[in-house]
Amino acid sequence: MDIDTMSKRLKIVGVINAIFGISFALAAYPPLSLPAMQFADLVIWPIAGAEDGSSPVARLMLAIGGGVIAGIGAIWFAASGAPCRTAPGAVRQMIVAGSITWFIVDSTGSVLAAAPLNVLGNIPFLALLLWPVWSAPQTATA
Repeated sequence: MDIDTMSKRLKIVGVINAIFGISFALAAYPPLSLPAMQFADLVIWPIAGAEDGSSPVARLMLAIGGGVIAGIGAIWFAASGAPCRTAPGAVRQMIVAGSITWFIVDSTGSVLAAAPLNVLGNIPFLALLLWPVWSAPQTATA
């Protein structure tokens, strides 16, 4: 894969992450929480529609989690510029390390939170996160 392709893919994944994160952060405001609550209902069985996310703790976690996800999207997007052109190998290492760390922590937390189905959803998301660097240069040469 050439550096331009890697850069474009990093931008795409960055924007997807930012949109996903912003939507979760907005779910901290109850009138905007329906999509996030539907997602929670899918991964916390049985499907019963009982998840409402209205507690202050749930709303805080949505805001924090959404902010972190949006921030990761911004990092992916920023990495698509000069860092990608000057040190694609280093960018690849950072993306892989961050993605694997997210997958392990998120999946473990999901199991502990009695939402093991989220692990299945994490697998394609992990593939999306790694897609920009899947066949990227492994050395730091541009």
